[in-house]
Amino acid sequence: MIVVAGKSDHPSRDPRLWAALIGSDRQRRLDAARTVRALQSEAWYARQLLESIAVIGPERRADLGEALSLLGDYRFSPPYYLSEMLPVSSAVAILGSPDYPDEQPVHKVEVSGFSLAQFPVTNVAYAVFIEETGCRRPYGWSRSGPPPHLLNAPVVRVSVRNAEAYCAWISRETGFRFRLPTEAEWVIAARGADNPRKYPWGDEFDPLCANVWTGPESSRLSAVGMFPAGRGLFGHEDLAGNVWEWCSSLYWPYPYHAADGREDPGSDRDWRVMHGGSWRSRPISVRCSARQGELPSDSFEVVGFRLARDESRG
Repeated sequence: MIVVAGKSDHPSRDPRLWAALIGSDRQRRLDAARTVRALQSEAWYARQLLESIAVIGPERRADLGEALSLLGDYRFSPPYYLSEMLPVSSAVAILGSPDYPDEQPVHKVEVSGFSLAQFPVTNVAYAVFIEETGCRRPYGWSRSGPPPHLLNAPVVRVSVRNAEAYCAWISRETGFRFRLPTEAEWVIAARGADNPRKYPWGDEFDPLCANVWTGPESSRLSAVGMFPAGRGLFGHEDLAGNVWEWCSSLYWPYPYHAADGREDPGSDRDWRVMHGGSWRSRPISVRCSARQGELPSDSFEVVGFRLARDESRG
């Protein structure tokens, strides 16, 4: 049994329930979650799960995230289940690397201040949008919504057009202008101001920092925030691995110029850029500079999106 040090507001933790919650058997996990809820201990166990991340290996964190989803992930609250929006101050972003042709040349871009969500948009957040608007459910959802064990995982199988529709809807609901981040904004959040670092946490790959491909037995989509050691300099998590993230920018060659037309993408024939890599990616594809493009009408099981927000309402 894994023991987490610290003061507890609960008399004890049942070792059998705990082992089932973080074990590899999904049915046992579901049964354990039902028992915990019947005991009205779900909030306490959920806190214990999050506190346990640091002592659970990366290959087991998807299991931990599923247990947290089944118990109720208290990091996200109704009515919209949004992530915290973390500010990124005006600064210079360093885009590109010498590693691949589509990442060259390395260059600097001035980026105005904005806010970016701590995590990608989750299934539970996107489900509210589906329920309120009647838009088409992503592939793999049932009529009742996303799988219960993946409510806190990033929504996938959403195109750029789906993501833009969500941004427009949540903007109307809240009065803030939500949108997809530009490529330069995404990179500065991942790398930091005037920083050429390779990964959000530094220049050396660390398997404890990102959900990446480690083999067919252990690699799969996980809940957001299961790799907190990989957070960037502004506090954003999951900028490397788990899911690729759509940006607003067209997948045009560097150098990046916001005024050259790449930030006015209206056509379905022009590819959109994405960053971050996924759970299917090798470490080389989760570098901050790694980029690829796909059509805005396409959707994939390894691609989601994250919200950006201007500081003013309206």
